[in-house]
Parts: sequence; structure tokens; C-alpha cells
Amino acid sequence: MTNLISPNPVRAYLLAVLLVCLGAGTLAAQRQATGQIFDQDGEPLIGATIKRPDGTGTVTDNEGAFDLSLSANDRVLVFSYVGFQALTVATDTVTFPLRVVMQEGSALAAVEVTARMSGSFTSLLDGRNVESLTSKELRKAPCCTLAESFENSAVVDLTYGDPLTGRREIQMLGLRGNYTQVTFEKLPLLGGLATPYAMDLIPGTWVDGIQISKGSGSTESGASGLSGQINTEMKNPVNDVPVFLNLFGNSQNRLEGNLHLNKALSETWSLGAYLHSSTMKNNHDRDFDTFKDMPDRQANVGMLRLFRRNPTDNWEGQWNVLVAQDTRQGGQDVAHNHGQATLDPYLIRQSNERVEVFGKTGFFGFNNPNRSIGFLYSGAYHRLDNLYGRDPHVAEQQSLYFNSLYHTDIVNNKHKLSLGGTVQTDRFDEALSDVRYDRRETVAGANAEYLYSAKTSNNPGAGDNLTAIVALRVDHHSLGGWQASPRVNLKYNLSERNALRVSAGRGWRSPNILVENINRLPSSRRVRMDAGPDGANPGFLGLETAWNVGANLTQRVSVRDREMTWVVDFFRTDFQHQIVVDVEQDLESIFLYQLEGRSFSNSFMTSVEYEILPRVDMKLAYKYNEVRTEYRQNGLRDVPQVPRHRALATVDYDGKRIRANVNYQWIGRQRLPDHSLIPESVYVAQPQVAPAFGLLNTQLTYVANSKLEVYAGVENITNVYQQNAIIGAWEPFDGAYFDATQVYQPLNQRMYFLGMRYSMGK
Repeated sequence: MTNLISPNPVRAYLLAVLLVCLGAGTLAAQRQATGQIFDQDGEPLIGATIKRPDGTGTVTDNEGAFDLSLSANDRVLVFSYVGFQALTVATDTVTFPLRVVMQEGSALAAVEVTARMSGSFTSLLDGRNVESLTSKELRKAPCCTLAESFENSAVVDLTYGDPLTGRREIQMLGLRGNYTQVTFEKLPLLGGLATPYAMDLIPGTWVDGIQISKGSGSTESGASGLSGQINTEMKNPVNDVPVFLNLFGNSQNRLEGNLHLNKALSETWSLGAYLHSSTMKNNHDRDFDTFKDMPDRQANVGMLRLFRRNPTDNWEGQWNVLVAQDTRQGGQDVAHNHGQATLDPYLIRQSNERVEVFGKTGFFGFNNPNRSIGFLYSGAYHRLDNLYGRDPHVAEQQSLYFNSLYHTDIVNNKHKLSLGGTVQTDRFDEALSDVRYDRRETVAGANAEYLYSAKTSNNPGAGDNLTAIVALRVDHHSLGGWQASPRVNLKYNLSERNALRVSAGRGWRSPNILVENINRLPSSRRVRMDAGPDGANPGFLGLETAWNVGANLTQRVSVRDREMTWVVDFFRTDFQHQIVVDVEQDLESIFLYQLEGRSFSNSFMTSVEYEILPRVDMKLAYKYNEVRTEYRQNGLRDVPQVPRHRALATVDYDGKRIRANVNYQWIGRQRLPDHSLIPESVYVAQPQVAPAFGLLNTQLTYVANSKLEVYAGVENITNVYQQNAIIGAWEPFDGAYFDATQVYQPLNQRMYFLGMRYSMGK
């Protein structure tokens, strides 16, 4: 506790003697105002102000307590705190000590100054092109997994799940999500066998924020981000509320619940438990092809988080255990008799079980405050047990990962250096039917990243800052050999209101061939894979490598006293090595082979964000993707099922009690795989080029108070959905054309949802 006026000790002593001499009546005129100040939840308010009529006073301490001397003239006290209504108390009507409870809100009548947290933003200071999504932005999506959190994103696209496996995957720069490095708090978790459903295993309520980096990003966590990186920051027991509950249900018979439990064990240790359970069961078959439109699903995920933060010894760390179980069942309930030889129903069963232990340890006790050393580590076990009709697909994965990082300044804070070393080992035992796809991989690498940031002009109003990030990562892959990943990012601020960025770099990755194409396995096609470079590792066809170059301009302008952000960028990705997925050589096979020609992606995007009215935000975005690959027999062609044109428009109202979001997506025409040779007697007519279409979604949230929110909405208001997505559905066992991968529109009709969020404590 600190008084704004501290009396001189000598004067205080003389004054006390004088008061004794004057008698008890005079002494009674001098008294102490004491007590504590709390908010409505009973939490102490630290730094609240208590003032006398002359403007002098004191502030509350760490327990919300105050102690202030009063004179006979101090008839009132004024209590105030930012964000709370000021309170005036007459001193002769109360008895000290006081318990003061302040109410949230503002009593200012003349002017109100407000600031709102943006749901998404692109920094003008970051040396890389990074879009950040806050928890506020994530709440605009009704549900409920990390994958579905991108439904309002202009940067990341989300595909529609197929009717057999239900798998949905992201795309960035027109490329599949396999080429985007996904990390969780800088750790590459949920890789390998978990890749197809990794983002479905992370509930949206667990996510605190997302950073999306397009093009060449950091190499500290590896070099597998060929098109970009997505880093997810998770809720943790230090900054999350003690109790949080989220319940959700929709008209597709999907039910979901999320529970967060956090407790501070001491000033140093905090413990959190995060639980998730969801189920979806339905027998929808709107096109009457005997197959469920989407598989049933049951998922249970739990995470335990232990955090240590002790500023006295400069060590901190976190240790986590993630346990996930995901089962899906799809296919036919009953096979109708259409004269086919086999009347057994075609069933799809998928079972994924994973345990992952991961943690971080950091030391910050160096003489230089910008110097630190950290260690990141994880271990994972994954078991996969799938059945596609009569074809079993079983696999096990065991993985270990260790990464050490050292950060420091060089000479001064204009020059920063990051050094690191990484070791990762993976063991995969995998079989599809009677064919083995085992492999053993070990990667050891070193990373160095230099950052230069300095002002290039003596004019303080110019704001022309130059930032340069130069990185080199060198890895040795036990099967693919030595790999170098140079990267450079340059940012130049033409003014303090804009940023121009350019980037270039090389990335590489080791593909998980079967699970990354898991949606193609339930079909009458047979997997035909070229022989790999090592007979002892038949699941390894070689690495994938690519160069990425890009440029970005972010400009902010003031329009009618409100800020508008305009972003335009272009990126090109050129592959040198790539696993080509070819389903157009013939109708009986899925060919997997190394690229023998060119493969590239050109991606252009522009977007505008603006507060068109007070508390009403608008976002408009347009994206053009040209993705082409050279196939063995068909030459250079557009990659199927990648629309060239996309557009997004969102309008958000961010009221104190009511929040509303309207989202419209327009998806342009896209080439579909060539199925012109399928006989008309089998093939349900579908276009060779999918038509353009639009999707409209909306959500309304009512904020009852600081603890409770209720939300409801409608997805696919325009009721656009694809019928007859399964080719050869009448003869899945005996026919030669059974295939369910030609999905270009949603399979579900208009869907209604309702949910609530409840938090307790602070």
C-alpha cells in the first residue's frame, strides 16, 4: 500500500503531542479511513483509487486494502477504478473499516472512449506475413474443432468431408494441408498417423489464438512448412478461468461438451484439466444410394496441463498429457438387392487412439534480459485400426522429439540470434490388406536464424523501419539424406501506416502416404505405389521439397475516423520433388509416384477490413489459386478439386449484449477427376467441371453477463448440398467403379445449432 501523501515523521510526532495537549475532543477529529475494495465477484481490486475532496489520496494494495488519514474537513471519499462506476461515500455516515463493492460500467455522461479487441489482425511490426486470430474470432464459428475454426478465414480454406470417412482438410495457397506445418505452441504435435484427423481432435474452446504464416516461415520447429505455418496457442491453467463449460447441439444429431478445470496449486504451480466429448449419429441418406451421407462419430479427448512459473529462480516449464480416442462408422446399413453378386453391406470402421506427452522448459536468468534457453520435447504412441469393406488398415506409430533453442542479442537489441538443434525419430508399422508399408525415420538438424531490425531514417515521422530475417536449417534424414532449408524475410515500412514484405525459402517434408490419402482407400481402386529407394522401408517413396517466394503489402488508412486495413499478396510454390496422387491413368487404380515434371501453385489474395458503423465490422476477400501438376500420361493439368476463384464476405456486430455474425462464401468452378470412361449404366451423371456456388451462415450470441453466453444460428442457409457423391454405390464390392472422393459441395443440408458457454471465477 502506498499513500499519495506521506507526512514527515518529525512533524507527525509534534502534531501528536499537540493533539494530546488540546484534549480528547480535538483528537477525535483526526481518524483513519481503512477497508478493502472488491468487484461484484468478490475479487479484490488492486490499484483502485481513494481520494479526498482536495484530490489527494491513496491506492489499494495487492489485497485491495487501503489506509488513509482523514481530517475534520474530509466529509466525503471518492472511490474509482478503470471500467467501474465511481462511488462517493460520506465519511460521517459509515463505520470503518469499510467493505466497498464496486459495480462494472461507466458513469461518464459527456464522452465515452471505447476500445474493442479485433478478432483478426495482421501486424505492421512482425517481420513475417502473419495473420493472428484471437479467441474472439474463433467464437464466430459455431463449432467446435480447430478445423472448423477456419470457416471465417480468408487465408485458410476448409474442404467438405466425404461420405465414407468424413475427413475434412485445410488448404493454403491452393495446396493441401499436408504442405502446411501445424504446430501447437511451437511443438509439432499430432503428426504421423494422426494427420487426417489432427485438427478434429483439438476442440475450439481449447484454443486461445492462432497465428497463420503464409510462405516461408520460421525454421525453429522444422522445415515442413512448404506453403506456410499454423501455430495454435492453447488455453492454460495460468490464464484460463477456474471453470468453463461449453455445450453444443445441432439438427444433424451432433452433441458436444467441453469442460475446463483450472486451479492454482501455489504461487509457482498451476494445474489444468481439459475434457472433450462429442457424438454424431444419424441415418441420413438423402440421395437414396444406401450409404450414409456422413459417418457416425464418437470422440473423447482429454488434456492435463501442469505449469510452473517462479520469477525468483528464472526457471519455468509446462508438462502435458494428451489422450484422444476417435471412432467413426459409415457405409451401408443394408445393401439393397439390385442384382449384384454380393449382398453384404459395405461398412467403414475407423478407430484412432493416441497418447502424447509433451513439455517445455525454459531458463531466463542470464545477465542479458533478451537471452534465454529452452527445451521442447514430446513422445507419442498412436494405434490405428480401420476397415474399408473387406480391406483392413492397421498401423502403429512410436515417435520421440527433442528441440533445444537459444535466443540472444548480438552487440545490441538491433541484432538478434536464434540457434537450435533438433532430433526426431519415428517408427511406423503399417499394413493395408496384405501389403506392408513400414518405415523407420530419424532426423537430426541444426537451425540458425538472424534478425536485424533498425530505423533507416532520422525522420521520426517517416516510420521507415527495415526488418530482415535470414535463416538456415540443415537436416539429415536417415532415408532422404541431407536437406538444406535457407529462408529470408524482409519487411520495409514505407510509412508508419503500412508494411511491405517479401520472402523466399525452401522447405521439405516426409509424407505419410496412406493416411494422407485415407479418403481414397474405401473404394474399388487398388493402391499402386512405385518402389521406394529402400526395400526395408516400403512406406517411404522419397521426400517432398519445394521453393516458395512471395510478397505482401499491408496498408492501413483512416476512413471517416475509422481504420481500414487493406492486404494484398502473391505467393508461388515450385515443387522439385512431390508425391503425385494420380487417379486418371485408369479407373481401377490410385497411382502414387514421384513427380517427373513440373508442379506449382500461384496464389493471389486481397482483402479489406473496415468498421462500417460503430461496432459493425466488415471483411471482404478475394482469392485466385492456380495449382497445376504434370502427370505421367496426361501432362500438365489443373489439380482436381481446387477452385481457381474464391470470395468471402463477413459482417459482424459486436454489441455489449448481442453479437451477430453473417458469413458468405463463394466458391468458383473447379475441375473434377476425369471419369468420362465410366459406363452410363454405372455412373450417376456428374459434371466434369463442378459449378460455382455460394454458402451463407449466421450466428447470434446473447451475452447474459460476464459468466454466461448463449449462441444459436444456421449453417448453409441457402441449402446447397451435393447429391450422388458416391460413384458405383450399388455395387461397392463387385463393381469396378466404386469411389466416394468426388466431393465438391457440402453433403449436409441446412443445419441449425444451439449452444452455451459458462465460466466461473477469474
